[in-house]
Amino acid sequence: MLLADKGQFAVAHPTQLRADENAGGLEGKRRMIAHGESLFTPGATRQSAYRVESGALCHYVVWPDGTHDVIEFVFPGDIVGLGSLGEHVSTAQAMVDTSVAIISDEELDRALDADAALASRMAAATDREFDFLRRRALQPGLRPVINRLAAYILAVGGAACRSGDTHLDVGHQGIAALASQLDVPTVEIEAALANLTARKSIGVRNDTVIILDRDALEALADA
Repeated sequence: MLLADKGQFAVAHPTQLRADENAGGLEGKRRMIAHGESLFTPGATRQSAYRVESGALCHYVVWPDGTHDVIEFVFPGDIVGLGSLGEHVSTAQAMVDTSVAIISDEELDRALDADAALASRMAAATDREFDFLRRRALQPGLRPVINRLAAYILAVGGAACRSGDTHLDVGHQGIAALASQLDVPTVEIEAALANLTARKSIGVRNDTVIILDRDALEALADA
């Protein structure tokens, strides 16, 4: 199995990742991925899902602490690139020269309705994405508290309904719990919450966070 021979587990530059993802474009309907190259990588804009036509892919994730897990091996007929976030958090690398078909949103919706196993994989992909965000939010380092808190809110509230309700408690006990989770003083959590509220990225109702501007939170989480 190849994976590490070209340094694919290293974090790539976001600009290059987006360029790689955009290079295929939806208009081509097909993409060819050479042996050892990647169909998508972390940080690349999610444009579509893909069905493998020929060849094989290794789909893996590198977690924020540098560890990695192989998610699956993808073969002809399988669909890859599932998820709910606007950007990929995992990598699909060609084990041999591989051809994929680009799947439209409408095609994917029909496939999800017709295939319970695929729907289960979609749910697992969404869970994995928010686990990635949660781990990134909790990863110690020099990132400002507001950025870590934005990532945490997205992680725990990522499946929030359209009203933006997250059920994330920011009352006295909730703030204490957040401070413990992020390993910072409660006063810093309070300041970050006030900042996010002033930016209108979140609101608070009945001591519960409401997501008002998901894009703004994602920008902070990615900074």
